Amino acid sequence: MQDIQVTDYLTWEYSQDPDIQYLQCPAPEPMRNHMPQWFKDQKAHSVDIDFVDNKQTVRNCLGFRGLASIGYTIPLPETLTGDDTYFSRGRLHPAMMYGTQFASCPGGPWKEPNGTVDYSPYEYRFKLLHWPWRACMAPGWRMLILPYLLDWNQDWTEFAGTVEPNYEIENGTGIGTGLKWTQPIDTQYNYYNLETVMAFKRNIQVLKDTVTFCAVPLYDPELAAKQL
Repeated sequence: MQDIQVTDYLTWEYSQDPDIQYLQCPAPEPMRNHMPQWFKDQKAHSVDIDFVDNKQTVRNCLGFRGLASIGYTIPLPETLTGDDTYFSRGRLHPAMMYGTQFASCPGGPWKEPNGTVDYSPYEYRFKLLHWPWRACMAPGWRMLILPYLLDWNQDWTEFAGTVEPNYEIENGTGIGTGLKWTQPIDTQYNYYNLETVMAFKRNIQVLKDTVTFCAVPLYDPELAAKQL
């Protein structure tokens, strides 16, 4: 994989970490390349909508359609299970979300589709996903991680978040310790690892090729002023 310059403010850099190459993770793509099947199948008008005068469906909604024009995503390169991999690591605990549904503790055991039994009392498990891509951005730019905005699931959730650029530079090449990097970090630019956090119920697996997140470039005037 090679680094990819997308715009004058965004370049996607690929990690050459030998331990992540098994993943064969594709590059981030625009959200418009990953419209959900229900939206593809939906017609702009439906004779079955008796209680709407013009019989329009959400396919005509400018706001919803506009979501396809922002952000980037990558479908899951492997199925998420209870096992840790180099990509999917269980470094987070449900109790960190106490007071929410994700810390619910109704008791187990939980049986995964592959037959594995999990005896944790917590209904959800958390995974930190280390995608082998990072964003190199011009000053003033942030990368905002959002859940996939065009579909919904009752069994798993992707969490939103954004971090400060270059927050923990390691050995002049990496940010944090998630993956190994060879490209040097130029602190005149803003770097963001592509890392996402998911919670999913212990009795399910999140299948390979599922779209779970949307990475949105965001210009922040306050950040830009600090970086003058």
